[in-house]
Amino acid sequence: MDWAGTAIDYGCFAPLNVFLRIFEEKGVPVTYAQVREPMGLPKIDHIRAMLNMPEVRSTFRTVHGRDWNPDDLSAMYQRFEEYLFSSLSDFTDPIPGVLETMEILRRRGIKIGSTTGYTQKMMDVVRPAAMAKGYAVDSLVTPDGLPAGRPAPYMIYRNMIELAVPSVDQVVKVGDTVADIKEGVNAKVHTVGVIVGSNEMGLSESGFNALSADRKEYLMKEVRDRMLRAGAHGVIDTIAELPDYLERSLTPARGEASNYLLLTPGPLSTAQTVREAMLQDWCTWDKDYNEGVVTPIRRKLLELAGVDAGEYTTVLLQGSGTYCVEAAIGSAVRPAGKLLIISNGAYGCRMGAIAACYKLNCEMIQLRETELITGEVVEKALDAHKDVTHVAMVHCETTTGILNRLEEVGEVVKKYPVTFIVDAMSSFGGIPIDMKACGIDFLVSSANKCIQGVPGFGFVLVSKDKMPACKGNARSLSLDLYDQWETMEKGNGKWRFTSPTHVVRAFYQALADLEREGGVEARYRRYQQNNAILYEGMQALGFTPLLPREMQSPVITSFLYPSADFDFQAFYDRLKRKGFVIYPGKISDADTFRIGNIGDVKPGDMERLLYAIHETWNL
Repeated sequence: MDWAGTAIDYGCFAPLNVFLRIFEEKGVPVTYAQVREPMGLPKIDHIRAMLNMPEVRSTFRTVHGRDWNPDDLSAMYQRFEEYLFSSLSDFTDPIPGVLETMEILRRRGIKIGSTTGYTQKMMDVVRPAAMAKGYAVDSLVTPDGLPAGRPAPYMIYRNMIELAVPSVDQVVKVGDTVADIKEGVNAKVHTVGVIVGSNEMGLSESGFNALSADRKEYLMKEVRDRMLRAGAHGVIDTIAELPDYLERSLTPARGEASNYLLLTPGPLSTAQTVREAMLQDWCTWDKDYNEGVVTPIRRKLLELAGVDAGEYTTVLLQGSGTYCVEAAIGSAVRPAGKLLIISNGAYGCRMGAIAACYKLNCEMIQLRETELITGEVVEKALDAHKDVTHVAMVHCETTTGILNRLEEVGEVVKKYPVTFIVDAMSSFGGIPIDMKACGIDFLVSSANKCIQGVPGFGFVLVSKDKMPACKGNARSLSLDLYDQWETMEKGNGKWRFTSPTHVVRAFYQALADLEREGGVEARYRRYQQNNAILYEGMQALGFTPLLPREMQSPVITSFLYPSADFDFQAFYDRLKRKGFVIYPGKISDADTFRIGNIGDVKPGDMERLLYAIHETWNL
């Protein structure tokens, strides 16, 4: 770990004004940008680097009639120390999230070493002051007595000796400056940059928080790009993301790739909090489980759909999302009914396969895989098939990543005496949906999609006035939506058959994480940012998106093969070795591959992916 700007002193302000002051005293005023550029170096090297900047060197020569010399450097460094020591203890507050992060890492048995651009005498002030505020490390190494400070690797090697770490493969370097990144790269260790609170960002906490969302995004991208160009293996937005980053990127004991970043439409990368929630065992009959976990989940899902529990209800069901689609269709469509399916991909076709298996009276409208389902399309189909009782469609068709016009279709469907079934598998929880406003009677989704849980169960949100017609209608014992609902209602959350308890508890945690993030709107914005970075970045690398921007969902993006001889498997394998797992294509009339944008994936992860693709795809 670095200290200032990474663990303590948000924005790295302790030395900033001192550098400004000593150059001002020398008659050579400098800018904030000039001061921050060499930050992370030993302080005497920092002053030397600034004196060697062309503009500073020229100004010095104009003011003093000569070039600077070692005596100037020595005198300026002496003044720097005097000023810094007088205020150093005031800049030792831990950066938000660092104490919690260190606690998590220590619970995992990870040792915390540290390097710095400060001298030992400076750290004799900083270390106890930071410790009094809760921040402590297992090893502290300064440049004193070593052949060189940053960007040389010697401080990292000294930490390895003091902490008895035998291999660079077992070390991760975390820092907030380009010098930190180069130190880690030169030591041949996995190197991670941190953006918020960093010297590279150069803002106080209040200054950063006062920025608009667009300005934050712009500045963070600039910092991320600088760190990646310097050689960082990864860049995280905040120090609080470090445990999750390490968990999915490295095995701490060996430094090898373990938990890949799953850039798929589900299962997807989950947060450490979700995985940890599965460590406790639960009894399916227990009140704490059924009333304390299952019942709140059912209620919270209705809130996410923007509907009232007096008019709508939730049915949880074991199995994959397809189980729930089948339960909804098989329970809702009576023998005398007629189902209209509007499809523009594999999952719409799967609805058709379910209807065929159940021998339902079904009309299938098959669009091209790159053609939107719109209100006009549905209205034309309903006018042509006036005996239809149920309409079904997929909201986000992950065959291509297309986002169908659900609200527009809903307005049309409400004009007809039909029941509306929506497969919102890959959109619910990550794209705002007002179930009532869209006229949806059955909304189906799964635990392992945008709510970012793990696979094992799905759910159907149902208008209560549609439930009575489902009674006795199911052609399957296990997939009887009405019986499952009735048991949950009467049993206060009890499932008919064995509940996937660990998965359900993980989902409960995922819902809490969603709320902590800011709800569906905030998650939607993050997914949109992920997609925008990917969509534009891949084009810059020479890849062509399958869909135009206006049809593209923020869930998963399809790209055309860049050439006839493109080897997807080789491309996939190279990215997997770098810690990214993507998806093959699924459409029938073009060679494509797909990259998911959802899950516990941040904009910085998409930047890392693009960097990895830049390094590997055209080898």
